[in-house]
Amino acid sequence: MKPLDVVILASGKDARMCSRIPKVLHPLAGLPLLEHVLRTALSLSPGAVVVVVGQGADQVRAAFQGRGLVFVDQGGPPNTAQGLLSARPAVQAGVFLLLPGDIPLLSGDALEALLRFHRERGLVLSFLSILTSGPARHGRVVRDGGVRIVEEGSSGALREASSGVYCLSNVPELWEALEDVLSESGEGRISALVERFPGRADGLVWGRPEELSGVDDRVDLARLEGLLRRRLLERLMLSGVTVVDPGAVYLSPDVEVGPDTVLYPGVHLYGRTGIGQGCAIGPGAYLIDSRIEEGVRVWYSVLEGAYVEKGARIGPFAHLRPGAHIGAGARVGNFVEVKAARLGEGVKAGHLAYIGDAEVGAGANIGAGTITCNYDGVRKHRTEIGPGAFIGSNAALVAPVRIGEGAYVGAGSVITQDVPPYALALGRSRQVIKPDWAKGRRKG
Repeated sequence: MKPLDVVILASGKDARMCSRIPKVLHPLAGLPLLEHVLRTALSLSPGAVVVVVGQGADQVRAAFQGRGLVFVDQGGPPNTAQGLLSARPAVQAGVFLLLPGDIPLLSGDALEALLRFHRERGLVLSFLSILTSGPARHGRVVRDGGVRIVEEGSSGALREASSGVYCLSNVPELWEALEDVLSESGEGRISALVERFPGRADGLVWGRPEELSGVDDRVDLARLEGLLRRRLLERLMLSGVTVVDPGAVYLSPDVEVGPDTVLYPGVHLYGRTGIGQGCAIGPGAYLIDSRIEEGVRVWYSVLEGAYVEKGARIGPFAHLRPGAHIGAGARVGNFVEVKAARLGEGVKAGHLAYIGDAEVGAGANIGAGTITCNYDGVRKHRTEIGPGAFIGSNAALVAPVRIGEGAYVGAGSVITQDVPPYALALGRSRQVIKPDWAKGRRKG
């Protein structure tokens, strides 16, 4: 047998979430609840991770396909004992962990402590508990010569509460007891197993109760996101990042930020965003899966899958879409959108432009209102703008087209043919002046 498997229960009904989305797929700090639990489980290098699915099973499978997980259907009544029993054929290790899929702050330290506790005492069943005067989602722990778990309503003034996190020995008597629980009790609670193993079942009180907090509704979801966000921001601040208002900065666990960077209010950092040292991000910036080199300034802008080299300036109100690569010292300003395009060092695109499927050479200037017309209704085409080129305001560059090094494009031009280096291209009708024309019109 392998040393450790993990079973995650992700099959419960989600009535209190008031949602068509399975509870374990609701995002917390940019990641599904189940992703948080899964990452903690994988940190222990288990032989197998078994996910028990029920309501919304197809959605859960689709969200985590290709991750090497074993999915099993709950089947039968929607209770925890049935969920565990359905996982039995997939459990091969001599010891396995049973985890709720909705406890996103669960730490690897807690699970490692439970495993040691279980193995050192030779237990069949062990669980993590907390001391709390608040609600007990998984029942209260009674210690009266033995150990058992009772429902909240019958617990009196007991403070120790079960967390729903279990460590179990994969032995026949465990499964036999589980089948008895299912046949004897319509509720089918795993906690009913505890008293069936006197002297071989016990709970370990964990001193950080917030790590075992679960999500029952959207109030819990917001509360736990606040706890995780504060933890992530404290880690950044202790590593040299300034967070002007920790209550107004939002981020995912995979985000990295270098020292001496300042995060202003209204900043959202998600996915695998990485920010170098000495940057200023915000106010009002949304970055997802983007990489930012040192000394960059971003404010009131959206960056998705973008790469920005050192010293560049982005914003306000710029939009960098996937594939945007902004060169060192470049300037992307008000209402400029860049998609699948590379802007070279020192490029200036200050106002009201769309640069898509393009290569812009170093030092080029993109005038206000410039558009690279990249789509012909069927296919996308590329525009090439050479180093030092000057594109006048309100120019339309109809791709595929190439503007040579140092070339000028006159304002208001529609360019459909390549422009040689250092040439001037004009693609507009000649201006006509009719003296006193307006006077005659007014007299009529």
